[in-house]
Amino acid sequence: MASKTKGSPLPMTGAKALVRMMEDRGVEVIFGYPGGANLPIYDELRQSKIQHILTRHEAGAAHMAEGYARVAGSPGVCLATSGPGATNLVTGLADALLDSIPVVAITGQIHRNLIGTDAFQEVDCFNITMPVTKHNELIKHESDLVAAIDGAFYIANSGRKGPVLLDIPVDVQLANYPHDLKAKAILPGYQPTVRGNIGQIKRALRALDRAERPLVLIGGGVEASGAVAELLSLVRKCRLPVVRTLMATGVIGADDELYQGMIGTHGNSLANRLVNQDADVILAIGVKMSNRSIVKPELFAKKAKLIQIDIDPAEIGKNLPADIPIVGDIKETLRDMNRRIEEKPICGREPWILGKHKRSTTMLPKTDAARVMELVFDELSKIDQKLHVTTDVGRHQMWANHHMTNPKHLPLFTSGGLGTMGFGLPAAIGCWFADKETPVVNISGDGSFMMNMQEFLVAVEHKVPLTVIVLNDFRLGMIRELQNLKYGKRHIANDFNRDLDYPLLAQAMGGWGETIVDPKRIGPALKKAIQSRKPNILCFDLELLDQRANLSLKEKAG
Repeated sequence: MASKTKGSPLPMTGAKALVRMMEDRGVEVIFGYPGGANLPIYDELRQSKIQHILTRHEAGAAHMAEGYARVAGSPGVCLATSGPGATNLVTGLADALLDSIPVVAITGQIHRNLIGTDAFQEVDCFNITMPVTKHNELIKHESDLVAAIDGAFYIANSGRKGPVLLDIPVDVQLANYPHDLKAKAILPGYQPTVRGNIGQIKRALRALDRAERPLVLIGGGVEASGAVAELLSLVRKCRLPVVRTLMATGVIGADDELYQGMIGTHGNSLANRLVNQDADVILAIGVKMSNRSIVKPELFAKKAKLIQIDIDPAEIGKNLPADIPIVGDIKETLRDMNRRIEEKPICGREPWILGKHKRSTTMLPKTDAARVMELVFDELSKIDQKLHVTTDVGRHQMWANHHMTNPKHLPLFTSGGLGTMGFGLPAAIGCWFADKETPVVNISGDGSFMMNMQEFLVAVEHKVPLTVIVLNDFRLGMIRELQNLKYGKRHIANDFNRDLDYPLLAQAMGGWGETIVDPKRIGPALKKAIQSRKPNILCFDLELLDQRANLSLKEKAG
């Protein structure tokens, strides 16, 4: 990465230069784990105003950085040592790449003269992380360090946001060098398009104006670009019905008359019908068109003209051909569209379809466990205060996506592209470090919780007001459903034993918890936990709750 220097250079170690530059870029928190190859950085952090959070696993550090970034709107930073420290970041980096989350990962590397010798804790971090990062770089020369750091923060948080990794050998960290901290990265091949082509914008507006059944499809790019207000302004001015993907949960209210539901494998039948059969023009905004959302590509927009807006030109037409492609930042592009609509209003007629999304139309299997999860989410949605809510991956993720309707709890922070079990708990902790005024809630299953449950210790250590909701069916529920649907109910490797005592586990780690088996306790337990502003684990025994709920209904009927 080339650099451009100004002013007088300052002699200092690479570790000091790194910490100073992070301070100058407003980094307030780093999530990490020390090792021999990154200790020079830790030594400098002792004197820094940056707060370091010692995670219990590097995977937790990466997910905490993701949660921080989602709330703060600036890159989350994670730090790991060489070898296993670096490889433990890989899943979090892949998760951030697929969901376009800005993360800067710093890894220590062994001494440069030992690279390639199979030295202790050596791995080829550069090549291992290349497929799971937006950009990565091994710093081979002291003179490249400052420009690389500057470039890392810029690349991570511009264009289509994503993770960037810098692999810094320990001798580069220790070496004294006249680093010019004002040096800037020169990135001639990296010039994200911000403003959408005005000719294409005009074509899109004409197509919407002439359409009889126009529809807006929104994805995670709307929230990632900070364009929620611009999106709502557009659809309300033009009275355009809206459907969404999983990653756009909460962008438009579930009770909004223009909202028609979620598309895809776990969406609702109405929304899928609208995109596959009914619409004649679809405006897709910040949508990857992945297989989870576009279940049958041969049917999608079969009768419709497709307008696609995305800041990443590689996404335009990648999975489905776009009739009117617009490359540009969503916020800026929608601003341009709104300005033109103000000058010349379009789509003045009433929407061709109205009515709020009906939960009964969901395509998810209506199991006993699902009915109990609905009760939990309905009670959680009644809590009238701002919360940052994360989910893990499994049935609970999809039911939360449909049933979490309180705007004070949205958007949901979830793992959409990679579908990472274990994401939710550390991500919730990262959310809190970005906004310490707001309690955090992690909705998890027993399988997902056990992936990263050690990070609950971090919440206890820092007194994070965290409520972990474990929806416990003593198995991998979604795996069992798939085995029922596609493998003739031939079950293997989905059952957990019933010996884990979640309240006792919480207590052992310094928090508190409760197991809920009575439906009448669902609401009070949630309120008590969240209002306590202390780390806690609520285990909802789905089987016993379902049994007692059914028994209560039978008693009332009798």
